[in-house]
Amino acid sequence: MGSEVKDIKRFWSRMFKTLQKYGYGTFQYVEDASRKDEHYGRIYECCSCWGFDNIGAGLGFHVCGESAGTFMMLEKKERDWNFVETKCVGLGDPYCEFKFVPGPISGLKGYLEAIDSTIVAKVHDRLMEQLIGFLVHGKPLPERPTVGSRIMYEEMHHVTGVPALFSERYRVALRMGGAKAGKEVGEHLMAAGVTGDEAIKRVIDFMEYCKVGKISSGETIRMWENCESFGLETGQPSCNFTTGFFNGLFSAVKNQHVREIKCIVAGDPYCEWEIT
Repeated sequence: MGSEVKDIKRFWSRMFKTLQKYGYGTFQYVEDASRKDEHYGRIYECCSCWGFDNIGAGLGFHVCGESAGTFMMLEKKERDWNFVETKCVGLGDPYCEFKFVPGPISGLKGYLEAIDSTIVAKVHDRLMEQLIGFLVHGKPLPERPTVGSRIMYEEMHHVTGVPALFSERYRVALRMGGAKAGKEVGEHLMAAGVTGDEAIKRVIDFMEYCKVGKISSGETIRMWENCESFGLETGQPSCNFTTGFFNGLFSAVKNQHVREIKCIVAGDPYCEWEIT
């Protein structure tokens, strides 16, 4: 692959073409700032941090790890590429910018350690504020002007579907995290006077609005093209986060529980949950 600007620019264009196509953001190699063995790239309207402006930290850390791994995998030389985020919407910048080099890079340790419990709490509170504002008051969700704001299908697979294939502990963590999120959403809705079937309807409408899947609800819940499991094959129900989320939601607003009885990864035409 090489380390010259012309080589990295060509490689960068090929590498991020698909991610840009599927709505991750708009990618740009910053040729004017780059030189041999020191390169810069930008992402405009990045799906990881849009809506979290001035949260107090850079939020594109997973991009750093994925990109470094991809560079190391695809180039012919055995070199340890490293990425660090130098600008981010989460820090108040208008775009995210990354510095990357074939070798040690300064600032990486401090960048990664900046994501502490206080930043996680701020991200959580911002998410809940946006979600409840939409569900209760009809406030619009953050919109990316040129890229669009549909859910990033590939990122859902990176966070939920694929890792869960290899670790039971991760599957348990997903179910527990989903249950906590669903319960909290349900409690916020009830505190705002939205209860029972109306609360369930609003959450399902929200999920469809975000293109999580195509959903019908009645005696059971059915979801076609669920972004958590679509495209995978495990032979058994595997919608860990979605099942946990529904459980938390239903337990909070209707004192009921759900169990996944069909799943597209098991060969069924849709995912289905029974309500008890």
